Amino acid sequence: MKPAALFLLAMFLAGPQFEVTDERGKKPPGITIEAGEADADGWFPLKVVTGKNAGDPILIWPFDGMTKLPAGPLIVIQRGNQKALENRHVVAAIAASMLLGGASDTELDPKSILDLSQSLDAFQKGVGLLYAKKPAEAADPLAQALKERQRQLTPFASEIYAAAILYGRALAAEKKYDAAAVAFLVATKQRPSAALPRKLRADALVQAGKPDAAR
Repeated sequence: MKPAALFLLAMFLAGPQFEVTDERGKKPPGITIEAGEADADGWFPLKVVTGKNAGDPILIWPFDGMTKLPAGPLIVIQRGNQKALENRHVVAAIAASMLLGGASDTELDPKSILDLSQSLDAFQKGVGLLYAKKPAEAADPLAQALKERQRQLTPFASEIYAAAILYGRALAAEKKYDAAAVAFLVATKQRPSAALPRKLRADALVQAGKPDAAR
């Protein structure tokens, strides 16, 4: 077997490799991410594995601890690290998880989430506005965030999935059900077996007066 083929085989046997970052965008010491068995859609459940000097790390992104390859940077912070919880990148990740129905292992100051609405980053701004119950204002930045993720040279399914659901929810809250169903379809295409986007799309289509399309 050729060396290149041996290398690829070794990588396959070793399992998926992930980039892990902390709130500063740096690799945290003593921490790796282990992937479980992929589901029918090719998404892996993730588990934080700790080594020496790892502290008490928690995975905050992807929001539901699931990702598909290629995966974007996974964010791990130390539990109770107040400085990390003041970082907008971290706040947006945790707040997005809350908006998507995830159970957070950390407590955020609501003001820090509301402050995201002043961010120049489209995703952060959209999350902050959606949390503030301003879906009409959240829709445009969330649409921009989704497009940015879809147009990346290497698109990450976990980021597209989350942005599409949040965008769809902003549209649905404004009773723009047809457009919301389209956004939820984007998420469904990323994870066909996932119940959440399929239910949200079906609900949007029913509200749009298209119950047959929801089946």
